[in-house]
Amino acid sequence: MAENRWQIAVGALVLLGMLLAATFSLGVYVGRHGLSREGLRYQPGPQAGQPQVPGGPGGAPGPRPDLIGRLRGASPQGLELATQQGPRFVALNEDTKLESMQGDPLTVEDLKPGDLLAVFGEFSVGDGRELLATRVVRLPERPPDRP
Repeated sequence: MAENRWQIAVGALVLLGMLLAATFSLGVYVGRHGLSREGLRYQPGPQAGQPQVPGGPGGAPGPRPDLIGRLRGASPQGLELATQQGPRFVALNEDTKLESMQGDPLTVEDLKPGDLLAVFGEFSVGDGRELLATRVVRLPERPPDRP
């Protein structure tokens, strides 16, 4: 009977180690992709006719945005976007301009989950997952028709 006790203890330790490894793996996955597959489902794919963002004189296309993604959540402090690289947080401040494709000013309350956004700004120095936005443009779902 004493021989079986140490075998049971070793087996329990092995099971506990497997449980800890599974919990750690789940935590890493949730930390990267969130609690749902929303971050994976809303990825904008590469499109040949991707909409141009206004910004140049006379409505000419402006510079390339630093980040394009689908809105997952919005607050006055920032936006959470689902991008091809995974979820990204976009910090907003009082100097951040939110606008539509036509240049009309918007507020955070005007944005809804699922909106396609182009963000201009600077990435944080650390891991580069956070972007301080200077300008956010809500893009149309389909590229505008061209004559």
